[in-house]
Amino acid sequence: MKTRQRISRKDKLRAGIVVVVSFAVIGLGILALQRWQEYQQMQTTPADENNRKTVEYQGTTYVARDGIESYLFMGIDVEGPAKGSKSYIGGGQADVQLLLVVDRFNRTWQVLQINRDSMVEVPVLGVNGKEVGTEYQQIALAHSYGDGLETSCENNVTAVSRMLQNQTIQGYVALNMDAISIINDQVGGVEVTVLDDFSQLDPSLVKGQTVTLTGTQALTYIRGRQGVGDETNLSRMARQEQYLNALYSKLAGLSTDIAVKTFQAVDDYMVTDMNDQWLKLMDRLEEYTKLEPLAIDGESYLDEQGSTAYQLDEDSLKQVMIQLFYEPMSKVDE
Repeated sequence: MKTRQRISRKDKLRAGIVVVVSFAVIGLGILALQRWQEYQQMQTTPADENNRKTVEYQGTTYVARDGIESYLFMGIDVEGPAKGSKSYIGGGQADVQLLLVVDRFNRTWQVLQINRDSMVEVPVLGVNGKEVGTEYQQIALAHSYGDGLETSCENNVTAVSRMLQNQTIQGYVALNMDAISIINDQVGGVEVTVLDDFSQLDPSLVKGQTVTLTGTQALTYIRGRQGVGDETNLSRMARQEQYLNALYSKLAGLSTDIAVKTFQAVDDYMVTDMNDQWLKLMDRLEEYTKLEPLAIDGESYLDEQGSTAYQLDEDSLKQVMIQLFYEPMSKVDE
């Protein structure tokens, strides 16, 4: 059994608005890594490389690195608090997907931004919430299967894991779109230099000018596509990255009390399998080095139904996987 859904143009206009919400959680608690206390009890000596996964690329053998943890953050195109649905296809689309990868040994963290139109084998869930097959479609649709709560999130985690050749993902956070305006205003607005021409959507956003975005403006700035600049998703992703960096800097400067209040303000909009270790990680991970975000190259096209699709470049996908999760076997043997 296979169920096929298409992504409407209206839905695409929403794509990305909760990327800020997801990344804001990174800033609020540097991403609430589940089971932190368990990690403190883990051995810090490398595992036997004979038991570690390997991949081959351009004549070199790479082995999975130790001390790597990854967490998926999803922005859901549903308004209001997270209430869920009784429908098995009532989850809403995960228009924004960020994979946080933390390297405990090298003390770094990095974000992989996943294009919501990426064409992958998406697990299809039946009425009982169990997988009944797969459908080659946009990865944004993975969350739409299920109850809109844990089942939908777990299905999205499965889709991302399989895209990355079954890479383990230790936890997830999903936030509904309304949270972005709440967070933006909680921190007193976010300053950006406008990258594109928004004259058709919001004349107050003038290209080249520096503005402090209100909640409503922030939504427009990071989700606008039709009638904005060259109308491409790549341009929108560039604005999202710019906004996230500015928001992260703003959040990092908040007092603990304000950070807690900001987090509490969006709690009803969130679904997560993580515990409440959010803010305890701030001091630890602020000592880690933040690496530049990554994205997988590909080509956008319109399918037969006129929906935007993004064909992943297999070589780029492998390079990203190696950079995030592997190291040369020769380095291990040294």
